[in-house]
Amino acid sequence: MDFTDSETQQPDDLPNLETDYTMPPPLAPECKTFKWKIEVIDVDGNIEGKMMTSKDVWIMQNHRVIVHFDEYTNQPIGDSGGLLGSWLSQLSNDIMLLPINYTDWRLVSPHIKDRAWAVIQSKFRFDDPMMRKDYVMGALGSKCKDVKLRFWREYKRNNLNETLQNRPEKVPEDQWSHLVHLIFTDKWRKMQERNTKNQKNHIMPHLCGRKSFSRKRDEIKIKTGKTPCRAEFFIESRKKHDGSFVSDEAKLRAEALTTLLNLNPQVTYNGTASLDDEYSQVFGPERPGRVRCVGRGPTPSRLVRHSNATRRQDIENSELVAQLKTQVKTLGDQVNAMSTFLGQILGNSTGEQASAWTANFATAFANIPNPAFVNIPNLPNPQERDGGAS
Repeated sequence: MDFTDSETQQPDDLPNLETDYTMPPPLAPECKTFKWKIEVIDVDGNIEGKMMTSKDVWIMQNHRVIVHFDEYTNQPIGDSGGLLGSWLSQLSNDIMLLPINYTDWRLVSPHIKDRAWAVIQSKFRFDDPMMRKDYVMGALGSKCKDVKLRFWREYKRNNLNETLQNRPEKVPEDQWSHLVHLIFTDKWRKMQERNTKNQKNHIMPHLCGRKSFSRKRDEIKIKTGKTPCRAEFFIESRKKHDGSFVSDEAKLRAEALTTLLNLNPQVTYNGTASLDDEYSQVFGPERPGRVRCVGRGPTPSRLVRHSNATRRQDIENSELVAQLKTQVKTLGDQVNAMSTFLGQILGNSTGEQASAWTANFATAFANIPNPAFVNIPNLPNPQERDGGAS
C-alpha cells in the first residue's frame, strides 16, 4: 500500500488537536524520576537554575528549558540535552499529534511536523531555532520509529488478520490498519532481514547506553579539558570500567588507533572529526549519510565543507601573514636606505643647500604618512661645523 498522499496532505483534524500539553501522552511509558540539572528562562528573560524531571517539563508553565549545543557538531549536550531527549521520547507517543501510519518520516506532512515543532518550542528554548530544528525533528522522527517498532513487537501475531484484531486499545483503528498492512509487505520483510543481518555484524558495540555521543563527548571534554577526536572517543566508549574491551575486535582496533595517536601526538584537528584522521585510517572512508563515532547530525559532505573551509582559511591566513611580513621588511629596508641617502646629501651640503633639499623633499613626499625625513633637523653649515676653516 502507498500512503504517500496521506503523508503529504494536511490532516483534516489538525486544527482540533489537543493544545493543552501539560501531561505526558496516555501511551507514553511512565516518566523517569531522574532529575536533570538545567536552566529555565521565563517570559521576561529571567534565567534560573533548576533540578527537573521530564514530567516537570510537561507541568511547567511560562518557562522554557534552555538547551545547550556543541559548537562544532551542533548537537545537544549536557543535562539539558539529556532532558530534551527524554522528553522527546514521551512526546513521540502522542499518536494524535504524531500518527503512526506513515512509511517514511521524511514524507510526513509538514503541517504535522510544524505543529510538533511548535509544541517543542513551547517547552524548550533554542539559541537559534531555525538552525536547531533539523536536528531536533530528526531525533523526534527516530523516536517515532521506535514507537512503531514497540507496538509491533508487543502486538504482532502470526498473520495479518490476527494482528489487525490485536489492535492496542488507545490506537485509532485507521492508524493501526495502515501500520499493519505496511509491515506485512515484502518490502518491509526484506528490510527487517537486512537489519537483522547487519546487527549480527555489529561486534563492537559502544557502552554509552542511552546517552548520546554528543553528551558523552562533552563529558570527556569536561573531564580532560580537551575535545576527544574520533579515535580517542572510540577507545573511551568501547572500554569497560576494568580496562577491558567489549570484544577482541574492539581491542585490536583500539590498539591500532593508539599506535597512530602516539605517532602524531602533536596533531590536532579543528573539531571532532576529519576525513583523514586516525579513525578513518583504521576503519576506512566514510559512507554517505553519517559520520561514524560522531552521532546524529553531521554528514560526510558537511564535514568536508567544514574541514576544507577551515583549512582553506588557515592557508589563506598564513599566506597573508607571510606576504605582509615580506612587505614590511621591504618597506623597512627602503626607509633605512632612503634615510642613509638623505643623511649623506644633507651632511655634505651647506646650511642653505640643506634647507633647500629638505623643503624640496617635503613637498615631493607630502602625501606619504609620517615620512622619516620630515623630522630630520636642519644640519649646521659644514663651514660652521668646521669652525670656519677653508
